[in-house]
Amino acid sequence: MEDPIIKLVTFLARRPAMSADAFQAWWHDTHAPLGRDLPGLRGYILNIPLETHSRSDVAQLDVAPFDGIEQLWFDDEAACADAMASAAGAAWRAEGATAIGARRGFVTEEAWQVPLPPGPRPGVKSFTAIRRRDDATPEAFQQAWRVVHGGMAASVPLLRGFVLSGILGEWAQGDIPALDMAVPLDGMAESWCDDMAARRAMVVSPEAKHWFADGATFLGRVKTVLLREEVIVPPPR
Repeated sequence: MEDPIIKLVTFLARRPAMSADAFQAWWHDTHAPLGRDLPGLRGYILNIPLETHSRSDVAQLDVAPFDGIEQLWFDDEAACADAMASAAGAAWRAEGATAIGARRGFVTEEAWQVPLPPGPRPGVKSFTAIRRRDDATPEAFQQAWRVVHGGMAASVPLLRGFVLSGILGEWAQGDIPALDMAVPLDGMAESWCDDMAARRAMVVSPEAKHWFADGATFLGRVKTVLLREEVIVPPPR
């Protein structure tokens, strides 16, 4: 059995005076290299948005515009807190405040349903932030999401990986305003395909249509974006 590990997931929006291209260059060339020095860091990925998706059968989750999603892995919440309190963490956070205009961070715990294949990570990732239906209890949502829906993923063709991340709590950073978002969230889902063509073929397959229809029975509101991953430090899994 694998040791538990946490994943810090943060939505980032640039300062209003900064262009999108300038933010992406700063994120990759300045901010990410500082993050490599965080003590206890187990993984670090920048997620660059490619497209936003909406569904006709599930309502949209309200999220303010953002420029990327940052993911960092640590052994546990104590290791994460120690990293942020370190000199390297202070430098990384101070540099972040020079370019990040708003952010929203969550501490999550992963539950893999379809493990990624060995080697380079697939080229396209779908990321979905989720709120359950108003008439569903947390327990009923988790049963439908993790056990039933998660178990269906293995049958979907061209799906190269699928992980569900439960929310352990929000991660506040007081020197940067919070990104507007309809919280609380109940979870996050990530799936991978080799490329856009593979994803387009996947979503029209009978298995995927059945999978998506199942999701509509328990999802209340979702925000889905297709992303390109940039791996700074390979995560454990």
